Amino acid sequence: MKFAPFVNIQCREGHDYPAVYRARMDECVLAEELGFDAFWLAEHAFVEHGRPSPAVSLGHLAARTSRIRLGTAVSVLTWHNPLEVAQDYATVDILSGGRLNFGIGRGGQKHEFDGYGVDWLTSLERYQEAYEIVLKAWEGKPFSFKGRFFEFPELYVNPMPEQRPHPPLFQPTLSPASIAAVVPQNITPIVGASFSSRDRIRDNFANLARILESEKRTDMDRIAHPHIFVADTVDQARRDARESVEWLLEDFAGTFDLPEGEDYPEQFIGRKRIGEYIRSLSFDRVIEEDLMWIGDADYIAERLVWLREDCKATYVISNMSPGGMEHEKVARSMELFATRVMPRFRDG
Repeated sequence: MKFAPFVNIQCREGHDYPAVYRARMDECVLAEELGFDAFWLAEHAFVEHGRPSPAVSLGHLAARTSRIRLGTAVSVLTWHNPLEVAQDYATVDILSGGRLNFGIGRGGQKHEFDGYGVDWLTSLERYQEAYEIVLKAWEGKPFSFKGRFFEFPELYVNPMPEQRPHPPLFQPTLSPASIAAVVPQNITPIVGASFSSRDRIRDNFANLARILESEKRTDMDRIAHPHIFVADTVDQARRDARESVEWLLEDFAGTFDLPEGEDYPEQFIGRKRIGEYIRSLSFDRVIEEDLMWIGDADYIAERLVWLREDCKATYVISNMSPGGMEHEKVARSMELFATRVMPRFRDG
């Protein structure tokens, strides 16, 4: 199995922003030292839940690391000029020596679209156009484009990414339909979403297995995305994590709120339900229902065995710094995971 930390750079009220940024960057360097396979950054905007500009952060990390792969989960294509996205991430790939994992998505929270002045209701069509443009830009030859949202004359975009024809592509998926949409495009789905029950995770991977078989794909990783926090004992882990997880649940639920007087349109009703579900959770319920994996090395390893045996997962991208957790706790958790858990799952 492969393992990677996933980071939302969460700067809570009263936290020192520069210190938080530096801590999360230091955790990537630590991840390389500890033998993790990759390090992934999220992109959010205008909220405490996460921070923008992953390309800038990954460019910084490219200079501080030499082996570990650097990923976006995700770069939100709908918020930006796709030509700039193509140039920025090609630059990251070059500066990292071809280590970029390019995770992409269309975003989901209305306030983020409002902040960028982008119509939330057009997100899918914008994403599809932006995705096409990025890939065309990386072909290394002149092209023009005319769509509903983007239009430009014939031009040549540079630089090209070091990985050819382009860095590997990834996308989070929440349904059989979304998995079925990305696999034929050679985009590896990230399944088993955070705060999901074991039953739902198992169903997600069963759907993935059927789709991979129908597409005759045997080369794609089967990626799970749980929250994981490790301490010396189960009780210590839960004491250490409680306050940060409680903040995370409240903050994450709030990102689904709409301005007063607005309601979710039918096409986004699923997001409304997700927000309601997150708001219903408490730390104790998260533990009781196994929605986040918080415990000692044996506790975590037991769940990873289940992922490997029951879900056939080959790659675990885990949020290891929930709720803007203090660097010392995150670093200790990463060290325990790397030294007491990961070795049990290497070499089969």
